[in-house]
Amino acid sequence: PSLLTVVFQEGIRVNVTMLKTNGDFHKGQVVFNITYANGQVYLNDFPMKSGVAHVTCQTGIVESGSRDSLPAQQRLGTVSARIMVHEWPLASSSDLQLIVIQEEVTEIDGKQVQQEEVTEIDILVKDLRVLRHSNYTVPLKESMLYSIPRDNDMVFTLPNLSGKDIQDPLQTTSQYLIQQVETTVDEETLPGKLPETPLRIEPPSSYKVALWV
Repeated sequence: PSLLTVVFQEGIRVNVTMLKTNGDFHKGQVVFNITYANGQVYLNDFPMKSGVAHVTCQTGIVESGSRDSLPAQQRLGTVSARIMVHEWPLASSSDLQLIVIQEEVTEIDGKQVQQEEVTEIDILVKDLRVLRHSNYTVPLKESMLYSIPRDNDMVFTLPNLSGKDIQDPLQTTSQYLIQQVETTVDEETLPGKLPETPLRIEPPSSYKVALWV
């Protein structure tokens, strides 16, 4: 039996600055769950297509206390974010590829937020199996996602999942959601939408490819 990972799952926390009702700024974190299984990337158990999507979903928000002595509290909030999923074939046989995921949070509960750094997740995959993975932060304005125009973003809202669905995301829930994505994204007319068009970005630098290969 192969020792290679079939399913990859990681929770990330994106640091943001939020504006309170009294006009003060305070720090917070947006919690996302990233999963890769059977060739498919999921955000909070929702299947994502290759490209850039502007999604609205419910997810965890961690807010720092009003004073340093107070513990951080987590709540559920409605988040809008740009999510990039890009796949680079690293071999002519195309069975070896590098999957890069980046995210930018734009709003929480309808209010704009500021984000200085992007968490990038890199997953090296061969024959649908995860060979290795890593994540690190890069300044937002230096990220690949930031350089991609927003005009062609795929726009959709993720359904709110029940606790049972979240616990078992890779069975019936995912099949239902995949159908929802296909009907919502493909049939909706979005100006300039080219979901299958490769992103107009520079290939990864040689040092990154060398590092992964």
